[in-house]
Amino acid sequence: MKKSILLFSTLFLIIITTNTEAQLIKFGLGGGYTAVTTSETFDNGYQYGGKIVVGVPVLPFSIVTNIYNNPLSQELAGITYESSFLSAGLGAEFNLLPGPIKPYLAAELLYTSIAETKVAGVKVSDSESKTGLGLGAGAYFTLLPMIDLDLSAHYNMNSLLSSGDALNSVHIRLNVLIGIL
Repeated sequence: MKKSILLFSTLFLIIITTNTEAQLIKFGLGGGYTAVTTSETFDNGYQYGGKIVVGVPVLPFSIVTNIYNNPLSQELAGITYESSFLSAGLGAEFNLLPGPIKPYLAAELLYTSIAETKVAGVKVSDSESKTGLGLGAGAYFTLLPMIDLDLSAHYNMNSLLSSGDALNSVHIRLNVLIGIL
């Protein structure tokens, strides 16, 4: 009985000290490059948005949510095509190694809102919403104890779980994250 109480107390202290030492919540802003792989209408472009990372104590993964806006436009033969899509994700990042450079693998469920498409300023299609999956890999680079750079690459199948036209995209992102806990 005494051994089990001693073992339980030791495990409890390890978990408590691990929780108080770890940064459990990080948030920040960032941006990057977007390449739409399933559309010949739009050029590749830039994206901007933000990310929140919530660490799970004692486990090698974090819960992640992000939202990025991807404006798209192209000019062909003097005619301008314009649209955008807003992509929001909820998923997990699986930490591979600890240290000042922390690589990870990511998977997320995506909600994508595709804005109306305009050709020469005239609306040609309505906005629509899609759901899909995203896969990624990246690494955190610790600059200061509370500031990390997050460099990642993602392949998003934005409309995989929805009917209609496919929308797949590749993203290279750089975020600056600040730890608050």
